[in-house]
Amino acid sequence: MKTKRTNDERVSFLTQLINESKSGYENYKPHFKELQDAYLLENKAMQKLRKRNKSSIYIPKINAKVKYLITSLNDVYFNSERMADIETYINSDDTIIELWQNAIDFYSGKINMFKIFQPLFLDVLLVGTSIAKITWHKGMPRIERVDIDSIFFDPNALNSEDVGYIVNEIYLTYNQIHERQKLGFYKNIEIQKLFDEDDEYKKVKLYDIYERKNDDTWVVSTLFENNLLRNEVTLQDGQPFVWGSMLPQLKKIDNENYVSAYGEPIMASAMPLQDEINITRNLLIDAVRTHIMPKIMMPKSMGVSREDIETLGKPIYTDDPKGVQILPPPNVNSAGMNLQLLESELTEVTGVSPQNNGAQTAQNETATEISIKAQEGGRRSADYIRQYNETFIEPLFDRFAMLVFKYGEDSFFNGFQREDIPSFRFKIQTGTGAMNKEVRRAGIQASMQVFSQLYQMYMSIGDTNSAYGIINASKELTKELLPILGVKNVNSLFAFENNGEINPQMQGETNVEY
Repeated sequence: MKTKRTNDERVSFLTQLINESKSGYENYKPHFKELQDAYLLENKAMQKLRKRNKSSIYIPKINAKVKYLITSLNDVYFNSERMADIETYINSDDTIIELWQNAIDFYSGKINMFKIFQPLFLDVLLVGTSIAKITWHKGMPRIERVDIDSIFFDPNALNSEDVGYIVNEIYLTYNQIHERQKLGFYKNIEIQKLFDEDDEYKKVKLYDIYERKNDDTWVVSTLFENNLLRNEVTLQDGQPFVWGSMLPQLKKIDNENYVSAYGEPIMASAMPLQDEINITRNLLIDAVRTHIMPKIMMPKSMGVSREDIETLGKPIYTDDPKGVQILPPPNVNSAGMNLQLLESELTEVTGVSPQNNGAQTAQNETATEISIKAQEGGRRSADYIRQYNETFIEPLFDRFAMLVFKYGEDSFFNGFQREDIPSFRFKIQTGTGAMNKEVRRAGIQASMQVFSQLYQMYMSIGDTNSAYGIINASKELTKELLPILGVKNVNSLFAFENNGEINPQMQGETNVEY
């Protein structure tokens, strides 16, 4: 049996966890900064070129592709009536699930989901990981984005489910800390001497340390300047963080610095290509300049000024015309071909073609070639979205739904006893999107044609049970198709449905067990 640690031992242990987890982050920090600099168009090489009066245009390939993907993700997640539908699972009751969905719709409608998810999309595309904190605050569920540099994960975890502790770096003013002390969240320790009385808005750094004690029990401790403001307070709703990625991170063999919580940034493989495109493109611009303004060599004794040479139409007087020589300009044909090759490779590694960004390649491509590239990009993006749903969106809504069920207003649940949370699952509405909208539309319409043929076949042989099933399947496909065509509030269009009754024309011939 473990002996209870003293206060100093506990502070020392928590400090060790903080240092250990921050060390794991520090190994990834240079990579994260490099990706962010590439997006923010910060490049030291361009600054050096500018000082030498050379072409220093920074072509923002990663910036443009990230913005396109964010636009596409917005189209994916916000082009439907709701982002997620809660569904019955195993033996859950349809009635409570319907009441629960209404409560979720109400509370999610009170939150600006679009505003919350924009930085989360940017995080997952640039640094590979979206992190959110979901809590119940003042009678409402709250979703907060967490910066990659303010949360540190257990570096010894084998995977995300194995994480044993999480460290969250937060900043609070004295008044905020004092208010939490009055409410009983923090211990009533004298901390005023650690603050500057003249600056009431100054914030100080604290650490919330979340530790897993059992498989399903989490506790939280708060440390401020070696002062333990709370110690191992049990969290009734578990740890509040959700994190996920679009690509899994490869664990290298014998990599002792591996942190399992982080994902692989989609744009990481595009960085060397963006650098090479920038170098080649600027060299090409400089080469074109030498064709337009070639360099001239002449003896200093001629006494010709730079102004005389650069002024158009102004004659140059010299006793020795043969002494004037023009440096041969470079051949730019190979540079243009190299740029096309780099663009093709950039499309390969990102899955986003120039046409997706509204640009036309220099070479003439047929409509079929452009369509194939768009479809391949759509398939790649669909894989990204599926992983993102599984690792981040679904866990986020699972926790959101759990909090709504436990703490939501009683009026939403019609007197239902909320002692145990029913089994449920979410269907994330991601059937649309600019990346694969046309592919999805064509696929759904082709499926509906097949269903139509099956319906006619079943009706011709009198199999009304199967025909009725085809009708229901067609309704679901129609609900997926209409948002792609720009129709909103699809569920309200099907308000006439009564799932408890069968079509009267089929009722006499249908044998359905309930």
